[in-house]
Amino acid sequence: MARMQQRNLRLMGRLMVIAALMFGVAWGMIPLYRIVCEQTGLNDVVKADELAKDDLVAGGGEVSMTFDSTVQAGLPWQVKPLTTHLKVRPGTFVQVQYQITNASSRAVVGQALPRYLPGEAAQYVKKLECFCFTQQRFLPGQTRTFPVVFVIDKALPASITSITLAYTVFDVPGQGGGAS
Repeated sequence: MARMQQRNLRLMGRLMVIAALMFGVAWGMIPLYRIVCEQTGLNDVVKADELAKDDLVAGGGEVSMTFDSTVQAGLPWQVKPLTTHLKVRPGTFVQVQYQITNASSRAVVGQALPRYLPGEAAQYVKKLECFCFTQQRFLPGQTRTFPVVFVIDKALPASITSITLAYTVFDVPGQGGGAS
């Protein structure tokens, strides 16, 4: 009987070591993910406390913003900005809303990718909150509204007087169904 208890204690010890290792690996993935994102520019999240104080001082002119969206062919989503045009002062926080509907009869997971026109404007649009940062899972027929919060850097060149921020939503295969 004592031998069986000893085996059980040894097994429990091994399982605890394995659990601790798994936790350590999972915990270690967080900084690794951040490093990969910083190096590649993926999910470029800018936090309010990371913005330079000078970035928050409104610049002189206004920038004409256009908001748009497209969906991968066959993906049963409807994506639309609730505001399509807006005048923005560089250095001021802006919030717009995008409404997304899963028009199918099954759960679907999608990922939005931003696109800027002109392309050089991307480095001056600093997003604080965006549905494009994570994959979005929608139940059949579900509609949700997402905020996009950003600030345009006041260092925006005077030659850029209008910016289009467009999102293309793609299906994420294996995460809740493929495109129909």
